Amino acid sequence: MSTSPPHTRNRLGLWALTATHAANDFYTGAVAALLPFFVLHAEYSYAAVAGITLAATALSSVAQPMFGYLSDRYAMRWMSLAGLLAAGLGIALSGIVADSYAAVWIVVAISGIGVAAYHPAATMEARELGGGTSRSMSLFSVGGNVGVALAPSAVILVVGMFGLSGTGFLIIPAVVLGLVYALVSWRHLFSRTVPIERATAAARTSIPDDWSAFMWLTAVLATWSVAYVGTSTFISLYSIQRFDVAPGFASIALSVFPAAGAVGTLAGGWLADRFGRLRVVRTGYLLAAVSTIAIVLAPSPAVVIVATAVLGASLFLPFAAQITLSHSYLPNRIGMASGVTLGLTLSLGGLVSPLLGSIADQTNIQTVFIIVAALLVVGFGLSFFLKERRSLSAESLEPQGQTLELVERTHG
Repeated sequence: MSTSPPHTRNRLGLWALTATHAANDFYTGAVAALLPFFVLHAEYSYAAVAGITLAATALSSVAQPMFGYLSDRYAMRWMSLAGLLAAGLGIALSGIVADSYAAVWIVVAISGIGVAAYHPAATMEARELGGGTSRSMSLFSVGGNVGVALAPSAVILVVGMFGLSGTGFLIIPAVVLGLVYALVSWRHLFSRTVPIERATAAARTSIPDDWSAFMWLTAVLATWSVAYVGTSTFISLYSIQRFDVAPGFASIALSVFPAAGAVGTLAGGWLADRFGRLRVVRTGYLLAAVSTIAIVLAPSPAVVIVATAVLGASLFLPFAAQITLSHSYLPNRIGMASGVTLGLTLSLGGLVSPLLGSIADQTNIQTVFIIVAALLVVGFGLSFFLKERRSLSAESLEPQGQTLELVERTHG
C-alpha cells in the first residue's frame, strides 16, 4: 500500500493523466497536419482530405457516448490507455498505406475510435482527481491543446525526413506516455474497485438530470465543433491556396491554433470559477466569431497566423466551462455527459467537413471560414438559452476520494 497522502497521489495522477491527454490529442492534430501532404504527395482533392477528417470522427461520433455509458456502468479505467494506443497505431499506419485511400480511411477511423475510447474514462478520472472544478478540468483539457499543437512539427519532421512512410514513428508518444501513466497509476487503472460514480449515487439522486439544458448545450457545442474541425482541417490549406506559401510556413497557423487554445483553456477555467461559466462561454464565442472574420479579411499570411492565434484562445476559453456544465446538467451520467461533450459534438464537425471540402473545391477555402464565422455567431446566440446549475463542488467530491481509498484498500 502506498504511504503517500491521497492528495499527493491525486496531484501526481492528474499530471500523468494530463500527459496522456496530450499524447491522445496529438493524434487528432496529426490528422490535420497530414492533410496537406496527402494533397501534395498523394494528390487527394480537398473533398478527399476532408473525408479523412470524417474517418477520424465518423465512428467515434457513435462510439464515444457508448464508451461514456460503459465508463458510467463499469468504470473501465483501462479504456483510456487502450484508446491511446489504438489512436497512435492508426496514425502510425496512415502514411505507410497512403497509396490506398481506402486503407488510409480505415486506419484513421481506427485512430478516431481510439480517441473516442480514451476521453470519457479519462475525463471521469480527471474530475475525481481534481475535485470537479473548472480550474482542474482546464488543466486536464490543456493537455489536449498541447498535444494538438505539437503534432504539426512532429509530422513535418518525420514526413520531411522519411516521406509519408515515416508516420510509423508517430506511435512513440502513445507508447512512451502510456507506459509512464501505467507505471504511475497501474494500481488505480487495473484495480477491481466499485465505480466511484456508482459508489456515491445515493448522494447524487437528489440532483436530477436536466436533459433539456443538456440538449441546449449540445446545440451550442455543435457550432463549436464545426468551427474547431473546420479550422484544423483548412487553415493550412487556406494559406497555401490564398497566399501560395510553402506547407512548412502554412503549418505555423496550425501549430499556433491549439497552442493559443492551451492559453485560452487555462484562462477560461480560472475565469469560469471566478466570474461564472456562462459569461466565459458567451465571451468566447463572440471573440471567436470576430477573429474568424479577421481570417477571412486577412491581407497577408502573417495576419492569418495572428488571427488564428486569437481564434484558438477564444474558441477554447469556454472549453472547461462547457465540460463542467455538462456534468452539472447530467450529474448522474458523468461518463455519458463527457462522451457527448467531448465526442459526439466534436464529431459533428467531422461529419460536416466533407461538405466544407466540397464547398472549398467549388468556390475557395475563404468561403469555409465565412461559414465558420456565421456558425459561431449562431453559437453565441444559442448560449443565451443555457442556464447555470450547481455542480458537485470539490467538497462534495471529497467523499468520492475517501470511498475510492477505502475500496482500493479493500482490494489492494
